[in-house]
Amino acid sequence: MNIIPTVVLGDIHGLTCWRDIIKEHPDCRYVFLGDYLDPYEYMDNTALVDNLKKIIQLKKTHPDDVVLLLGNHDLHYFSADIVPSTRFNFAIAEDVSDLFLSHIRLFQYAFQEDRCIFTHAGIAHQWFINDFKGDSERNITDQLNNPTPKQIAALCRCGYERGGAVGTVGGIFWADVEELHEPLQGYTQIAGHNRVQDIVDHVNNNGRIIFCDCLFNRRYLKI
Repeated sequence: MNIIPTVVLGDIHGLTCWRDIIKEHPDCRYVFLGDYLDPYEYMDNTALVDNLKKIIQLKKTHPDDVVLLLGNHDLHYFSADIVPSTRFNFAIAEDVSDLFLSHIRLFQYAFQEDRCIFTHAGIAHQWFINDFKGDSERNITDQLNNPTPKQIAALCRCGYERGGAVGTVGGIFWADVEELHEPLQGYTQIAGHNRVQDIVDHVNNNGRIIFCDCLFNRRYLKI
């Protein structure tokens, strides 16, 4: 059986180099780790929204080969459950909110293949067990993508390392590298959110997390 390679694209933040990367790696599956907006440097608002539209169109054209995850810089445009992030763009907020909500079924919180889990920011083991109250015997991403009302607060939480309450750990949209020393045990994770100059592979006991927020350096992960 032929296994299709997977190209993982870290936080977009308005970058367009993903288009060239996809052209360089045809016939792959492409996983976007979220944060499509709120660039670190100035970008024209029209171009910024157009870039998001092109990513959405890519998903529409190749629904089985493109995975679009949501990050904190996406959710804060249309969800009251997420803490507003830095660089929130009020000028495009209404249009972007409509764009996300009208295509919400194209996006997801997490993606899993066998023992490999993709989220925007990563899953800390103790957060999953103690805060999210997840069941390690069930499919992890089914739980993350379909949280109960009692789980939403933990899922969307901004932890202490990113400005949240003392003693708290961030959920899958906010988890800081300092909160991920012990990744979810028994799995390999692929995550963005925490900026790195190049791909960083962190292993602790039986948990592994690969940090991929380095698209700004044109670095990406191919599996």
